[in-house]
Amino acid sequence: MKEGDLVKRKPEWGDWVKHNPWMLTEKDLEIGMVIQDRHGWNETIVAVHWASGMSGWIKKQDLVKVNANP
Repeated sequence: MKEGDLVKRKPEWGDWVKHNPWMLTEKDLEIGMVIQDRHGWNETIVAVHWASGMSGWIKKQDLVKVNANP
């Protein structure tokens, strides 16, 4: 993931939501933008600014790209 990529969180309930979409949470549906990547220091986390106005660090493995920065 690179700065500028649009991302969303992987569903909290995992694969269960494929068969039970009512299990999706508001956070599962929220879109955010990667604003900082920890190059070299810790390559497993990125800073994301969410549509709700909140920002924070999150593990890359907990995110899914919505679209990629060219």
